[in-house]
Amino acid sequence: MVNASITVETNQLWDNKVAEKILVVKFAQIGVIIEIRFWASRWRAGIRDYRIDGQPPYRDILPYTEAVTSIEPIKTLCIDLRWIDSSGVGVYIKGIMPGIVERLSDISIVGIGDRTRLQQLSWSRAANIRLIDCQVGRYSLAEQIRLPLMIPHGTDMFFSPYYPIPLLYRGRLAVTVHDLSHRVVPEIISDPKKRIYAKTMFRALRKRASVIFTVSNFSKSELLRLTTGPREDNIIPTHLGISAEWYGAAQLPRIHPRPYFVYVGNVKPYKNLRRLVEAFLKIKDRVPQDLVIVGQREGLITGESPEFFERVRAGGERIRLTGFVSHNDLLSFVGHADALIMPSLYEGFGLPPIEAMAAGVPVVVARAASLPEVCGDSALYFDPLEVEDIAKKLVVIASDTDLCQQLRDKGLKHSTLFTWGPCSERTAEALRANLGPVGS
Repeated sequence: MVNASITVETNQLWDNKVAEKILVVKFAQIGVIIEIRFWASRWRAGIRDYRIDGQPPYRDILPYTEAVTSIEPIKTLCIDLRWIDSSGVGVYIKGIMPGIVERLSDISIVGIGDRTRLQQLSWSRAANIRLIDCQVGRYSLAEQIRLPLMIPHGTDMFFSPYYPIPLLYRGRLAVTVHDLSHRVVPEIISDPKKRIYAKTMFRALRKRASVIFTVSNFSKSELLRLTTGPREDNIIPTHLGISAEWYGAAQLPRIHPRPYFVYVGNVKPYKNLRRLVEAFLKIKDRVPQDLVIVGQREGLITGESPEFFERVRAGGERIRLTGFVSHNDLLSFVGHADALIMPSLYEGFGLPPIEAMAAGVPVVVARAASLPEVCGDSALYFDPLEVEDIAKKLVVIASDTDLCQQLRDKGLKHSTLFTWGPCSERTAEALRANLGPVGS
């Protein structure tokens, strides 16, 4: 055993855009001082975490004086957290990160994103995680230039929770593909710049990623159908989860005073709301329910047409477009609905139906894309291309109380299959298996 005392000295010179951390190991018996210096610029941190005597990452300024038998570097995983508040990817990040931080407690995790926002989340304060502030725009040229410079030197793997990856980063890579909508949705691929961007990213990630996560078997099949790569065995489906708060959604105060069907999601053409609105207009005099459309409609790259909003206005007070709502309002709108309707033509997973099932709400969905895989036999299905079939199923769900109760019972049980624990566990296991040697 080596009799040693360990101190940490810190000199942070942020005004000079340089941070220096010094780990000083004083070997008292032989009178030798070993200094391991860590240098980091503001744009490219180069701090390597070390484990002392098998303990968690030793990085903070703490009094530490005892006998030391080993000092060893630990692996570093860098994660792009800039998407934390985006509608779909943000839910995924917030769902998996607590489990990843816990399961990879012996790994140094570096999160890149809005530091102030990330510090509000409890898992960001774990001993094995540190944050690098970065608010560079997504889908941008600046992203491709600046993001690789923000990744700490010596990072063992970079994990992107969405398909845009830093093309100039040459280290090990993990990425999550939620869907291939940017390769198949007409309103996206009709734009040459968007089409080329998506093709470039998917081609690069198939070629370079050590591991690729997909959120469903459907998304995996689409990735294999639309892209080529040297491997297929590194593509791992991981079903998403829901938070426990959905089980109490109906306990929140009611917002919409009359009975209603609810749709949750962005207002985009491929969400097929045009046919849903047409179907509802056909049967609105035969059912007591209104149609409430909950989702962002402003600031979208591919929003709905003016003609769509004209048809919405034709429904008068029977059709309500809420726009973006708070999380509690979202819970309330779903929890008090008579049914959730999901007419989408393309989904990589589709969380709203599972969330509605957890809230005890019957679910009526399109027989398309990932929805049959995710919803199983716990939903009522319609042909999303046939307005008449959508209208017919709306009348059925409005009038058949026995069917509604069956769907509630099945849905509640089915929803318990989707928790973030298994998703984060499988993700963490694959990340660990693919991290490689320290500093590789």
